[in-house]
Amino acid sequence: MPHRKLMGLQAPAEREQAYREQTLKRLQGTAVEMGVTAVMGSVVALLARLLIPDPEFIALRVALLPLTALFAYLIVYAPSVRAYGWCCMATIATVSLNSYLGALGTDRPLMYFLPAAVIIVLTTSFFWITLRQWIGGALVSYACFLPFIIDHTASRTDTVFSLLFAGMALVTGFVSHMRIQDSQHRAFEQECRLAELSVTDTLTGASSRAEFLQQAEKAAVRARATGAPLTLLYLDIDHFKRLNDGHGHAAGDAVLRGMSDVLKHSLRASDVFGRLGGEEFCVLLPDQTEHSACALADRLRLLLAQVPRPDARLTVSAGIAGMRTGESVVQTLHRADLAMLQAKQMGRDRACVDPL
Repeated sequence: MPHRKLMGLQAPAEREQAYREQTLKRLQGTAVEMGVTAVMGSVVALLARLLIPDPEFIALRVALLPLTALFAYLIVYAPSVRAYGWCCMATIATVSLNSYLGALGTDRPLMYFLPAAVIIVLTTSFFWITLRQWIGGALVSYACFLPFIIDHTASRTDTVFSLLFAGMALVTGFVSHMRIQDSQHRAFEQECRLAELSVTDTLTGASSRAEFLQQAEKAAVRARATGAPLTLLYLDIDHFKRLNDGHGHAAGDAVLRGMSDVLKHSLRASDVFGRLGGEEFCVLLPDQTEHSACALADRLRLLLAQVPRPDARLTVSAGIAGMRTGESVVQTLHRADLAMLQAKQMGRDRACVDPL
């Protein structure tokens, strides 16, 4: 329901998508440092290999460095979570392949490659957005690890030792990834709740006064551009102070929530309603004339009469004002307020259109 989206109350699928997009932007902000680390780590490993006699594949490993840098650069500009995941896996593939080539030709290639097999999986745990991406990254990393495991020339001790550490790295990386994701999810949900509180009246769920006026300003801009009508419907509960004084504020709060529920389920998807203060509500009606707003006000008064009120039947006084050429939202709201006061003076439980 669009009105609920205005208040930040998104569906679970939309909330999850928003979380992933926010996480993508955050991670892309640190991707440059991650890319530099990947390239520098490969350079250090390459230099270390030069210290060992008979180094192999030096030219190929040097050629992999700009490829690693390219993939790391693409991470920063990945347009989607999926593209981001593929770029990350490509970066890890080049780094792992570089480490694999460096281990070939050594006396104990399994032991030479093991630090990279452990470190890559652990250090990239926080860099994945989805569990599927983490699994893909781990598989890409250990694809270069398997040839050493099945190598019959490797000693049994080295194989067992390597499998043990690789398994520990996978478990630790998985736990770290899940904990980081949970922490980020909690922070995101808290941010969403704070955002909702800033635009939503906590008692009724209606838009706050500031949020309502902001939405009204946006609707006014569209109305001025298209020439479409825009009308405000001002609602005030009759004898609300008497209800609070006679039955307590809890009873008054229940009536306010009941009124908000009626508005929430009776308005169009494009309409926005807000609580301006106390027992006063206002409804923003895009593409609605004063005449159609009058019909809506009469229908709402009948529906609101069914909301339980301990001292009497619930009635409201309504004021209606359509936005005029060159008029601001505040001016239109003032005229709707005056029309509501006129309805009060005429005996309440009715709707009046601003006569000016």
